[in-house]
Amino acid sequence: MRRNVLIAIKCTISISLILFIYRNTPLNQIAQLALEINIAYLAPIGLLLFANTLVSAAKWQLFLKADEVEIPLWDLVVSYMSGTFCNLFLPSNIGGDSYRIYDIAKQSRQAARSAASVFGDRLSGFVALVMLSFVSSFYAAARFDSLHFLIIPSLLLLLFMVILLLLANQKPFNKLLQVTGLSRIEALVRVVDKLFVSFSRYGTDRQLLFRVMFLSFAFQVSVITVVYLMARSLGTSIPFLYFSAFVPIITLMEALPISIYGIGVRDYGYVFFFTQVGMGDLQTRTLALFFMATAVCYSLIGGLFFLYKLWSKPSSNNT
Repeated sequence: MRRNVLIAIKCTISISLILFIYRNTPLNQIAQLALEINIAYLAPIGLLLFANTLVSAAKWQLFLKADEVEIPLWDLVVSYMSGTFCNLFLPSNIGGDSYRIYDIAKQSRQAARSAASVFGDRLSGFVALVMLSFVSSFYAAARFDSLHFLIIPSLLLLLFMVILLLLANQKPFNKLLQVTGLSRIEALVRVVDKLFVSFSRYGTDRQLLFRVMFLSFAFQVSVITVVYLMARSLGTSIPFLYFSAFVPIITLMEALPISIYGIGVRDYGYVFFFTQVGMGDLQTRTLALFFMATAVCYSLIGGLFFLYKLWSKPSSNNT
């Protein structure tokens, strides 16, 4: 019941924002602008998207190797793409991450280590995003003469610092299990213990952390470049600097669990920021829709990897 209420609230927010943003925008003009997209940019956009998947898979592999789990990079790419496809039908990124945990756990027979690696992959990506958003928020605050841009990135940066500190110490989690009575579930306690063993290995390997964060920042910079190329394909000439400042904030906005798949929130971010630096109303809205359409199409391509996974023989890689 509660889940249905939350979904209804998210749908309401997404629909309300969409109606508000596109209420005065002729859809035929958006369609016309979309038809005039410079297709020369589509190839580099597609290559960057797949490069991002390779980067993400390589980062995931680093976490697994640090935990003595050996999985070939191609298997991780297939799992990543399949998880992307699952995100179309399951809540947010949770569905895709759950699939990745299941898939690699099945191959490695190490469920806790698989879960820890996916969690580390996801957390490192958000840390890089929040740090970029935090830096970008200063530029946005100065550009629009408003300190409000600093609030959310600052709070999230503080939140992630607290999370990292908690992951370095198992005692608070054990205390939470005791208070809630969950400590009586022996299987859960064993899983938590195994997860913290993995987290401890990650935290003490400085070379791993450096490589992981380097790849995480490379991923976020590539996302910025993708959006910039999309805007260029629509005929805009907005400097790259504005994209490096605004895209991390917009990405952070759409990651908030207040809408369905970021719909509405993402559109509002593009319209709010880029109209104020010279991009036309029609272009900002088309850019938002272009990004959404590209993400959906790329996820559908992930469906081909999902089918490949179903038809191919299970990997025999075990640790």
